[in-house]
Amino acid sequence: MFAIAVSLLVLLSACSSVPPTGPAAGRALIDEAAAAMGGWLVLDSVKSQEIITGGTDVEPLQAVEPTGQPRLINQFGQTIVVDFEKNRMRLSFDAMREYPSRQPVKFVEVLDGDAGMLETPQADGKTTRERMHPSRYATRLRDMRRMPIRILYTAKNAADLTREPDKIDGKVTINVLRFKDGSQPVELQLDSFNKLPLRVIYTEDDPIYGDTFNELSFVDWRDYNGVRLPQTQAIFLNGNKIREERVRTLINNPKYEESSLTIPAEIRSQPEVGERIVSQWPLRRLVMGVNYLDFGREQKVELVEVAKGIYHIKGSDHHSMAIEMKDHVIMVEAPFFEERSVAVIKAVEEKIPGKPIKYLVVTHFHIDHSGGIRAYAAKGATILMQETNAPFLKTLLSRPKTMRPDSLAKAGSLTPNVEGVKEIKSLTDGERTVELRDLPNPHSSGMLMVYLPKEKILFESDLFTPGTPVDPSNTLGVQNAVALLAGVNNANIQVDRIVGGHGDVAPLRELAKIAPAGKPAS
Repeated sequence: MFAIAVSLLVLLSACSSVPPTGPAAGRALIDEAAAAMGGWLVLDSVKSQEIITGGTDVEPLQAVEPTGQPRLINQFGQTIVVDFEKNRMRLSFDAMREYPSRQPVKFVEVLDGDAGMLETPQADGKTTRERMHPSRYATRLRDMRRMPIRILYTAKNAADLTREPDKIDGKVTINVLRFKDGSQPVELQLDSFNKLPLRVIYTEDDPIYGDTFNELSFVDWRDYNGVRLPQTQAIFLNGNKIREERVRTLINNPKYEESSLTIPAEIRSQPEVGERIVSQWPLRRLVMGVNYLDFGREQKVELVEVAKGIYHIKGSDHHSMAIEMKDHVIMVEAPFFEERSVAVIKAVEEKIPGKPIKYLVVTHFHIDHSGGIRAYAAKGATILMQETNAPFLKTLLSRPKTMRPDSLAKAGSLTPNVEGVKEIKSLTDGERTVELRDLPNPHSSGMLMVYLPKEKILFESDLFTPGTPVDPSNTLGVQNAVALLAGVNNANIQVDRIVGGHGDVAPLRELAKIAPAGKPAS
């Protein structure tokens, strides 16, 4: 009897040690986290913060291989000044881009209430000012709400804040809070030992990955005049680290003029063009200093006929090509995102009525060249890619897309057809032949070039930009051009003109000026 009583006491003790869950427990846990950071009174007293960071950006979808080492994009320095009372922020970004070529990337962003402004220095020393892209603004606001000093307020102000059961990570117990920030579900994890935030986890839409697992992590906490804040933070995308930065901070010691956090009336009066899509995608593009501006905006599509029935599809700085066959169309390249492909498909169907798009050829897997494939898959097109990258492509097409459902998600149970290309594949209707050829190069493994023998036209992406001189000091750019010319020479094909995934159309001799020997650099 005594043994039974002892057993019951042990069981009751174990049950009582399980932490409570639910809304009330969530409020209590937020108060504990606030106490760990200095207490609500101390946090409330923080009217402004200056954050000085330095670190690196990397991009997994610019790697040489889909599962390879992410490419280093830049080394950056960044200063953020936030006025919490007036809901204003100024971000100054100063980086040396390492890829795709070495050059500085600088800009200043100002968020002032319901508007954002972008300042960009020009080569002549002047600065242009314009209203910030809506998606860039919305995503920066998201980041502002999730800064270490603001994340507890974001959680506290959420009507649906609740505590979930703890998680075990190795020997560490993690306290879990869930809430919605706008329409986005967020998980805030706290260290059960000291109650400090460990990471913020959320899912958002990405043009390529679909529903994407994002994580903002905090480590190395220290005291800043009574407020505990992290010295290191990192951003992860589907488990891949894309940014790491060291942080220094000043509390209530702003080194800024009032006017630097204010958007002038002439900028505020500019129309906001596009959707406010919260996504890490445009931020990943802008740290490279390359295009993201079409994101969430009306797409401009221009079809330029380079030969009978062959169209260079422009209107952006990332191009496609349409090839008219007897009873179908072959498309080459699906850059950027769903909206771009939908607009291109519509334009091609109007230009070449009655002929379905049977094939889409994707030259390589990079972030700016594979984001629009799902729209073609939804049309029933067979997607062709170099065979080593075909498994990656199949994975992308099978990923869920519920945050912003696209045409493939809405197509239901449609299974996309993907075919890998090994060395060379010919598509012909008896009159016109299109050859897909493997192209070894240092830019991306599994690269395809598209060749039309009769017309002596070659389509390629990223290795050469027709109409744009290559800077001789851009080592990678020269190596890419050399690889392209070597590929043409080794294939023993007759090329008169090169149609670019970037740039324009140029004769082969323009490429030969850059890579006269057509031999890889030693």
